Amino acid sequence: MQAELFDWDKIRVFRTVAHLGSMSAAAIRLGGSVPTISRRVSDLEADLNTQLFHRSTRGIELTEAGSILLRHADVMADVMEAVEIDVADRQGTQTGIVRLDVDEALLAWWLMPQLPVFLRSHPGIDLRTSAWTPPTAEALNRADILTTLDRPVQSDLVTRRLGKVHYAIYAAPTHPAAEHGPASLEDIDTVRCVFPLGLADRIAGSLTPVTPLRQFCERSPVTNSLASALAECRSGASLCALPTFVEASHTDIFRICPLPEIRDDIWLSFPERARRLERCTTVLDWLRGLLNAEAHPCFRQNPAQALRMEPAPLLRRQA
Repeated sequence: MQAELFDWDKIRVFRTVAHLGSMSAAAIRLGGSVPTISRRVSDLEADLNTQLFHRSTRGIELTEAGSILLRHADVMADVMEAVEIDVADRQGTQTGIVRLDVDEALLAWWLMPQLPVFLRSHPGIDLRTSAWTPPTAEALNRADILTTLDRPVQSDLVTRRLGKVHYAIYAAPTHPAAEHGPASLEDIDTVRCVFPLGLADRIAGSLTPVTPLRQFCERSPVTNSLASALAECRSGASLCALPTFVEASHTDIFRICPLPEIRDDIWLSFPERARRLERCTTVLDWLRGLLNAEAHPCFRQNPAQALRMEPAPLLRRQA
């Protein structure tokens, strides 16, 4: 096949299918239909006169030729990215797409409330946000900036620690546990309390089995949905363990019991190429300001400062 007639779009589709291991997953990622994805792969196989996947009822698997092509396709993807960085951004690096992957709670309850001001100040930046999950190599290549509670292990990322996330147990003012204001873990030991899955995993991984908080968590319901946990708490049906920065966007729930035993570092990470794009450095500066522990005490290292509680305002709000 002549190079000038080579169809990069077919390679892009093939690469997505190969990395995700599924036609249907590739269709969701690329915004197409399964028949369209399958047809593009078949067309590429016809162009190359070779079979790229073994297809069966159990799914698809790369052939030897497919594995060879995938190595070349990854190189081609790197070249296309270099073109975007080195050529397409020459005329105006303050405009364009920035892909930001953020811990889900930080994204929903801390960054999103600040987003309108940022977008009004930087109308040329098309900020694309996603809730962070432990990434594949492909996902890391897509993201321009990562803000996570787990330190990425990839050696090609520039990584900085910004501050700490602290946790507490919250209640709606209608919940019986809120009647007496701030409490200790012993005071609410038998009360239903929902734990988000990520926090439950951290408690199990960092505290010994005899620790009261771990025991409390292990006999409490755990959910993989932050939205449902918060909704249940706001309804007054249950207490909920949440990061303390939730208070900035939800003033209708109150902190009744701090959890100083568990804390998480906030990591800001980005590939070296992000330093060369003005739009990325603008977003990085914005994130550093939003997560600055001096400006926002909830992110301070010291639990005594970050979890300082004032019972009087809590009781006044209920009244």
